[in-house]
Order: sequence, then structure tokens, then C-alpha cells
Amino acid sequence: MSGAYLDSLVPLTERINQTLRKILGDSEDFPSQVGLYGLTSGGKRLRPLMFCLVCQLLGRPTDEAVLRLSTSFELLHLATLFHDDIIDMSDTRRGKPAAHLAFGTPEAVLAADYLLAKAAEVVLDAKNIDCFSVFVRIIKELSLGELEQLKRRRQVNLTAQEYERVIYRKTAVLMEGVGQVAGWWVGGATEWIEDLGRFGSCLGKSFQVMDDILDYSGNPDQLGKPIGQDLDEGRITLPFIMALEYLKGEERERLLALGSQENLTEGEKKRILTLVAKSSGLERATRVAVLMSDQAILALSRFPESQAKEELTKLARSAVNRRK
Repeated sequence: MSGAYLDSLVPLTERINQTLRKILGDSEDFPSQVGLYGLTSGGKRLRPLMFCLVCQLLGRPTDEAVLRLSTSFELLHLATLFHDDIIDMSDTRRGKPAAHLAFGTPEAVLAADYLLAKAAEVVLDAKNIDCFSVFVRIIKELSLGELEQLKRRRQVNLTAQEYERVIYRKTAVLMEGVGQVAGWWVGGATEWIEDLGRFGSCLGKSFQVMDDILDYSGNPDQLGKPIGQDLDEGRITLPFIMALEYLKGEERERLLALGSQENLTEGEKKRILTLVAKSSGLERATRVAVLMSDQAILALSRFPESQAKEELTKLARSAVNRRK
């Protein structure tokens, strides 16, 4: 999510990075070093950026307290990435060896647990029971989402509605929680908190759909991972679902057979990519991502015009205008 859309947020991103380094760099503990390895591998800092901007939207400037609380969402996100890479047996993350390959699987598991505890500690320091309740719910839903995704591997009859439930738990619930925690912490009205949660949820879904599209059509050098990794790991995503709805006869049966197959060869994977592209699966999935981005922006309509609202709108647009 780079380019002109987020140029104005570079200074804020650097302040967030400095705060993250301060939180993890205050310890010589091995888990902190693994965490710093994950942070220095890149990342968009989308979640803490959104938190800071929502606070600004509600009239709270980005001071040290806001920055610190914002980092809890990045620490949680990084912990889930470590766990995901182990579960999926991924070799790379953002163009670098995955943490479990760089440090060892047991070490990466424990480092992720440490980051999760560190994130919870930061939220607990905010001394707001509503914020902490939301944070606990996020962790629960993320865990359930990962379990559901595992259960649905190579489930080629997955519907678009079932897919949306998976990506809500996998990605959108964390973004939803960012808006809700910011709202509770600043002291926003209940209806505002609902709108901010809806903004985050729609943004998260849009972002995940676009991620799934890029797995079919992106540039491996920009993505920092091979194309078709979801297929290797048995994940049935929206481009595949949309293609299956369109294809008929022999081609549909071929896609069904390939999608349910273990250990795809490069040729078989290429055949899936070709069938999905041929059936306009990518274009129709992109329209869904854009619709969700539009719904995120609509959720901000109650709020008066401001620089923060403009930047949040850019975030929503940038979810579908990116190459990595």
C-alpha cells in the first residue's frame, strides 16, 4: 500500500515505528529480538495508522499515549503472522525468511506468544475495561478464524458468504476492533463507535479480498512471496469462487478437481490461474473489494469533514489501489 495515497502519512508511520522500537527495544530478551526482526521486514502499519487517525477524527491529537496504544494492534498483528507462517509452513514473509526459519519453530511460537502478551499489556495500561474487552474478543475471533480457515482447506464448494465470514475473523475483526478501541478510549458516542467499527470491518474485508486477488495476479518481487501461495496451502478465496460461479461444463469440473488436489505442480497451478483469469474471476472479485472500500467510506459519513477523515478515506481507497 505504497505511493501517493499514503505519502502524507510517512511522518506518522515513522513515529509509530519509533514507538514500536522503543517498546521492543527496551529489553534484551530473545523474543524482543525476534519481534524486531519481524518489524524490520517491512509492513504497512495500517492498523496503528488507522488508530491514530480515528483518534484525530474524534479530536484527540497523536501524542505519546495515542502512539503507544496504537502499537498494540501491530504487535498483535505480528504475532498472528508468526503463527500463520508456522501453520502454513511458509518460507518467506515480506521477501525475508519467515521467523520460524530464521530462529527456529519453537522460538517463533514463543516469540509470538510474547508479542501477544506485550500487546495485551499495552492495552491494559490504558486502564479502560471496554477497550480491553474488545481486545480480548479480537484475540478470540482471530483464533477461531484461523481454525475455520484450516477446516476449510481445499473446500472447493465454499460459498461467497462463507468466505466473507472467514475473512471477517481472519482480518476484518482486528480492523473493526481498532476503530472500536479508539472510540471507547477517546470517549466517543456509542453510534460513533459503531460507525468506526463498521469502517474498520469493511476496510479489513476490502484489504483481504485484494490480498487474495494479488495472490493470483501480483508481482512476486513486490509481494515478497510466490504467486499462488494460497493455492499451495489449499485456501479457496474469492477469485476462485467467482470463477467457479461463471465456468460451465468441462472447465468447471477441471477447476473443481484442481482446487481440491494436494501437492499441485507448477503446471497445474498455472492452469488454475488461467481458468480464473479466463472467467473474469479477478475482475469480479475486484468489484467486491471496491464495494467494500466504498462501504468503509460510507461509514464515515456521520463525521464532519477534517484532515483525519480525508486520510481515513485515502486508507480505504488505497486498500484496492495497491500492488503489494
